[in-house]
Amino acid sequence: MKEYFSKVTKTSALIMLLMSILSTSVLAQGFTVQGTVTTKNNEPIPGVNILIKGTTQGTISDINGAYSLEVSSPDDVLVFSFIGFLGQERVVGNDKVINIVLEEEVKGLQEIVVMGYSDKKRNEITSAVTTVSSEKLKDVTSSNIESMLQGKVAGIQVFNGSGQPGSTPDVRIRGISSLSAPQGPLYVVDGIIGGSFDPNDVETITVLKDAGATGMYGSQANGGVIVVTTKKATDGTPKINVKAVTGIRMADHGNVNMMDSRTLYNYQRELYRDNQLFVIDDSKFLQVRPESILDVNTDWLDEAFQPAMVQNYYVSSTGKTNKLSFYLGGSYYNEEGTFLNTYFKRINLRANTTYRLTDNISIINNINISGSKTRTTDYMNIYYSYVNMPWDDPYDADGNARSFKEADGIWSKDKINPIQAAENSELNYRALNVDYDFDLNIRLTDWLSFRSTNRLSVSNGMEKLFYSKDADNISYFGTGYVSSTSDISYGGITTNLFKFRFDNGGNSLSGLVGVEAQRTDNDFINGSGQGMPEGLSAPSVASSNFNISGAPDHTVMQSFISQVNYSYQGKYFLTGSYRIDESSAFSPNNRTAHFPSLSGAWLLSKENFMNSMSAVDNLKLILSWGKTGMKDIGASKYLEQFAYTTQYDGAIAAVPYQLANPDLSWEQTRQINLGMELGLFKKVSFSVNAYDNLTEDLLVYRDLPPSGGFSKQWQNTGSVKNQGIELSLSSTNIKTNKLTWTTDFSISFNKNSLTNFGGDTIINANSYGITQIYRDGGSLYSWYAKEFHGIDPNDGSVLWVGEDGNLTHEYQEARKVEYGSPIPKVEGGFSTSIKYSDLTLSANCSFVTGNKIYNYFRRYVDHDLQDPLFNTMMPRDDWKLWQQPGDDATHPLPQNARNSFDPSTRYIEDGDYFKIRNITLSYRIHGSLIDRLKISSLDVALSADNVFTFTRFWGQDPEVSINPLNGLPGYSEFRYPNSKQYVLSVNINF
Repeated sequence: MKEYFSKVTKTSALIMLLMSILSTSVLAQGFTVQGTVTTKNNEPIPGVNILIKGTTQGTISDINGAYSLEVSSPDDVLVFSFIGFLGQERVVGNDKVINIVLEEEVKGLQEIVVMGYSDKKRNEITSAVTTVSSEKLKDVTSSNIESMLQGKVAGIQVFNGSGQPGSTPDVRIRGISSLSAPQGPLYVVDGIIGGSFDPNDVETITVLKDAGATGMYGSQANGGVIVVTTKKATDGTPKINVKAVTGIRMADHGNVNMMDSRTLYNYQRELYRDNQLFVIDDSKFLQVRPESILDVNTDWLDEAFQPAMVQNYYVSSTGKTNKLSFYLGGSYYNEEGTFLNTYFKRINLRANTTYRLTDNISIINNINISGSKTRTTDYMNIYYSYVNMPWDDPYDADGNARSFKEADGIWSKDKINPIQAAENSELNYRALNVDYDFDLNIRLTDWLSFRSTNRLSVSNGMEKLFYSKDADNISYFGTGYVSSTSDISYGGITTNLFKFRFDNGGNSLSGLVGVEAQRTDNDFINGSGQGMPEGLSAPSVASSNFNISGAPDHTVMQSFISQVNYSYQGKYFLTGSYRIDESSAFSPNNRTAHFPSLSGAWLLSKENFMNSMSAVDNLKLILSWGKTGMKDIGASKYLEQFAYTTQYDGAIAAVPYQLANPDLSWEQTRQINLGMELGLFKKVSFSVNAYDNLTEDLLVYRDLPPSGGFSKQWQNTGSVKNQGIELSLSSTNIKTNKLTWTTDFSISFNKNSLTNFGGDTIINANSYGITQIYRDGGSLYSWYAKEFHGIDPNDGSVLWVGEDGNLTHEYQEARKVEYGSPIPKVEGGFSTSIKYSDLTLSANCSFVTGNKIYNYFRRYVDHDLQDPLFNTMMPRDDWKLWQQPGDDATHPLPQNARNSFDPSTRYIEDGDYFKIRNITLSYRIHGSLIDRLKISSLDVALSADNVFTFTRFWGQDPEVSINPLNGLPGYSEFRYPNSKQYVLSVNINF
């Protein structure tokens, strides 16, 4: 019996060994795992990435959420990932069928927010910060990211001051705080100050609005900071994205409609209304306006502005292994201008790569190459397209644009045919930009790391202006003109930071310390001349009026950067930063400035006393204080300057121009922010921020008394305060298996006021005598003009308000008053999205109120008929031309309209508007063909941009530039009109 059991035991052991070997052999050959991936509502999820962990082997789920994948071992781990859902990992084991339910990712307190020098979880942020994803940006088709941000972030004002192809809007964050220095935000691309990018490459935009966040950027952050994060690989599955957009653009002239031949003809009869008998003398009128002129009815706006194409093609590829991840993107953008012979074309290439040398060392290499070509048009061509008379035919008998200069019977003033001028002139600009980034990241210990970020940049531009001698032009007809400008800019920036983090129980301490250095060199040269031979356009063939100019510009800045963050129990957060900047833009006595900031937050929703309030999933208070500055006024403004514009004894001589100011210093802004964040039911997110910003030592370019010999000087004068409140609300109103409805709303209120000018008053005027005033108690850019009262009902003449407050008919006796500012008091936006199954309808709007615009456009084409050789715009419904005693009119009798068109409050209008920015209808296509082509998603969308503007402003567009570098901010004249845009887009992911 004992031997029997011994034999059985040996036999069993042998069988078990053979079975184990056989099993191992079978498993070594691999087996297939299959299953489906669904939501918690049992809806299939197509396009889910399924990857064997630690390898590049994987697959994606099909339209039904089904997948099939061969594995090599029961120990393999499957990783399931999909955008918008929480990832899962599952050990294969002996299961050959693995069904997965993915939960939607609720981006909340643990979401990582990129803030430039550092990244933080949202619950750790102690300042006013807003993040916008690429999903919310891509509804608008544009060559710039600024247009895509319009109306989507509380506290940001975006003004499309020109519809010129390739033009970039003005952006202002929390109002305007300077008279002369640039007010746009600082851009930080992939953690490095400056840089270029294509909107297609953007993953997220983070807007830093208060000193608690912007203080880290010191002397460059008075206008706020926009942090751009470009796309990178997110997982190991290779992906390809292809997007094609094409559509049509049409000029949007706003409320401007010019009169046709018959309407203008009848309207100009008013020129012959007797100012005593108040009847029209038609016999005199017919002598100067024969009815034969009605044989021509030219719509100049239709002739000069025509429908134009816009195209945008983009392709990208991403991939990731254990060592290397990459993103490659390329795009082609082609925007034809609505005005004849204008366009903007750009090619952009980007490569982002990250290589992990070891577990503790990684290297990032990014390169962005962009080349563009722009063709624009002369301001005067836009001008004459509006004011030319409909009685003139722009074409000859053969249908070719003809010159008005030597033609007979031309009614239009100055005898300029803008269509002929555009065909015989060139205004071209070519640019090439290259940015190369090199980042080194070293993890030194568990608590300490080192990061070095570096960028080298170079850009080169070539501008050419050419008018042939045959082009209709006031200055160059018969001679021609050419100008060629070449400019080059190159520089670099290096930032080297040590970062640390300690966690001990409920305490967490982190921060950074390091140095930064920047250098920029610019150089340009220009040559121009007149007297051009037929068929040639190079400066070398000009025969007269030669001119050459050029100048180098060089700036250097070095900085010390530090920040400390402390949190306790994940409920109490404190952040302090300190930066020191030294810039060559200022004199040796004032080159150094200090920028401290301090901010804190209290996450109340984590307190025990909040446990009973289950509806509240986030409640947070934030408070910040700090200083920022502005250095970008150009190099060496503190030095004396001389203009080499004269001669002495036959040699070139200089005359004094700019007086030195060795005490010239930085503009610095003290910022205070108090805010609250509230989340309810995981469906509603609300935030409110109140701020108080005071900018001192304003940089002002002052006129000097002529007795001193110098005409100008840069000075530090006065202060400006911006106080405001920002509100934003996001909600998921409906969410079912098939239907989702979300809304976003933002609104901000801003008050701008000037202080510390003492008894000093600064008047800024343009060449037309239109002025703005700066003094204590006023606002930046306040209009300062003669006070218009209205039209005298007795005789149709113009009435003004005199110095004593009484009415007068004399323009010279009218008093000058402050009459509002172009800075809006209220701005905001609203967007909504309704998704039913695979169909999505979305829209976004923006609005502005409380600002005043000087509408100088009306001075030329209003109804006073001061210049009968200009066309006239169609009137507003409530306008009335005075015709007889007792008329309650808005416009004077032409014979009594003396000085009516001179600068006054008459042309200062409300700039309020409400714009429907975008409407988009998109659909995700499914089908067997999609499955066979291995397409993970295919989306088709129709969208309309700049759909409609509701406004009482009677001009081209109330969206007017407030850039102080472009003449008077808020001044509206003739400009390249903005466009309505209708596009079709196809977006494919493989």
